Amino acid sequence: SDCQALSARFSYRGIQPKRAPMTRWLYFSGLVLAVTALASPASEGSCPGDSAGTCGRAEGSSQRDREQSHPAGLALVQKAFVHTGASTPTEPLKPVHKHSAKKNPHSAENVHALGNVPSIEMVTDYDCNGDGVDDCGVWNYQMSMCANQVYCGHLYKFPDMTLDQSCRCRRCNDPGFQGTAFGDGALLNPAAAGAPFEAMSWGTFQTWANHMDTCAPWVMPKDDVALQNLLAYARHRGYKVRISGAGHSAGGIVTDGQNNQVLVLSLAEYVAPGEWEFGLRDMPDGSKRATVNAGWTQAHLYQKVRPLGFFLPAQTAGYFFQLGGIVANSVHGGAYNAGFVHSYATRLRVMTYDGSIRIIDTEEEMRYWRCSFGLLGIILGIEFQLEQREQLQMYAVEKKMESWSAEEFWKFVKQHAEADVPSDIVPEGGIGTRKSWNGEYFIDFINGGETPSV
Repeated sequence: SDCQALSARFSYRGIQPKRAPMTRWLYFSGLVLAVTALASPASEGSCPGDSAGTCGRAEGSSQRDREQSHPAGLALVQKAFVHTGASTPTEPLKPVHKHSAKKNPHSAENVHALGNVPSIEMVTDYDCNGDGVDDCGVWNYQMSMCANQVYCGHLYKFPDMTLDQSCRCRRCNDPGFQGTAFGDGALLNPAAAGAPFEAMSWGTFQTWANHMDTCAPWVMPKDDVALQNLLAYARHRGYKVRISGAGHSAGGIVTDGQNNQVLVLSLAEYVAPGEWEFGLRDMPDGSKRATVNAGWTQAHLYQKVRPLGFFLPAQTAGYFFQLGGIVANSVHGGAYNAGFVHSYATRLRVMTYDGSIRIIDTEEEMRYWRCSFGLLGIILGIEFQLEQREQLQMYAVEKKMESWSAEEFWKFVKQHAEADVPSDIVPEGGIGTRKSWNGEYFIDFINGGETPSV
């Protein structure tokens, strides 16, 4: 796990009225793994598709004239990607010009759609679609990566002298991809190609740290009908459908890019119907549960529930992981007296491979959907158990250990970080206040040796 490395960080606890000023730290680590769309029978609704691989839009439904109810694209905030919120999502956008580094290279206005390549012969290392305008060739020093990440990656060639020169187009315009998902214009630019599903293209799939980028089209359907039509289209074409979270998987878990018949689906632009976008309900025992769009992040959910004093019982290392990915995978994080976040999912709204929609509301089935890696279908909506906390403080503590020993380590955890760890479980380290709800620990052996800082 990438959270097992080096430095000091934070603890969470309920606070008393008077406390010292708190220091806020955020550690950008985490894992939102991917899921694959496969699997079983129906109950709420279905869309089997016709011979052309499409489903009909429900009578009276709009073509996306409703306002999106959550900030578009927050699922990808780690790399400062911002999806357009426009009602015509694939409207032609301004390209990135070489050395135009003053503008935000990741803003929506700089994303250049490559669905229809004017001329393969005109494609160069920096002009990704042969239209005579350079899309790559700019290094973003603030983000420490190539600008226009949707289409550009760091690809060194001798004798490159600057980082800018090594920012080249990802080679996804290979004529050999014709007839595959990698070369399907309906996936790369759905609106321009007249695709039978309403979706935004987000270039090709890549992971958060840019250590895995592929030519698999990354498609973001808008609603249930768009999802059903996309799945029907994929079946008709013989494509494999994978679903990504926020892209925080470390390797090729979503796809390794080797199979050119794979497309990647994201719920980052998805809008759910009714209470499955967001809702709260009271339980007989006085507790509350929240239903939420699985394409939302924890930031979206907490924007709704934290002003009311509610939290999830457990916590991951980052606020930007997609909720569907958290439930469908063993995403790290937790609390001293709680398990994985997916343990507190109590009901799901899901879609199976044939477009059928079901409500999963029995523990007998829920136990298989938690950490199912998408093998059963796509999680569209989640109901979470909530718990109330009137006050919460987030703070950081750092200490150089006198020696590396069990006694010294647990003394830090229990006394300095106030971990809720009872002495009958861990006798070392004495007795602390046990006021901390959860914590995240980093140990610097590289600079500290036998007396590391924690």
